[in-house]
Amino acid sequence: VRSAKDSLLRYGTDSPLPATQRADFAGLYYFPVDLRFRLAGELHIYGRRQQIQVSATDGTSMAMERFGRFVAQLEGKPFWLEVHRSLENNELSIMFKDATNGQSTYSGGRYAALSRLDNLTYILDFNTAYNPYCAYDPAYVCPLPPAQNYLTFEILAGEQTYGANLAH
Repeated sequence: VRSAKDSLLRYGTDSPLPATQRADFAGLYYFPVDLRFRLAGELHIYGRRQQIQVSATDGTSMAMERFGRFVAQLEGKPFWLEVHRSLENNELSIMFKDATNGQSTYSGGRYAALSRLDNLTYILDFNTAYNPYCAYDPAYVCPLPPAQNYLTFEILAGEQTYGANLAH
């Protein structure tokens, strides 16, 4: 998956990288895969899901569906994150910030997909956390993580800051 994303960014016609940066693009940087950051938890679906306006990087807002809360633990510490559902493709995603933002990860936060394991259990794999397109080119407008999705601890998993060789 990671090499496919690198290929899309370098060669794809819909790449978010500015054309002037594509020839020199050597690939993205990631934290090493760490299974501690692959979490099983419960999705508490809101009884009254509603369409809300989520703040965006350009000061405007975007419509999304406020879908539920993902409840889990990381190393014995319980936490929850609000889950949004895309109005375009119905995918469940979590936009989050953590203590690595602005250091080893994109300052605006990252996104991660939520997948269903069975009727009661969902998986949030932070190893697949990725930067929104606005991390590569500020001309893109991206939704920002809601304040309740700011984690006080570090998520040392997934994609790192674009352009910085922090992993080597």
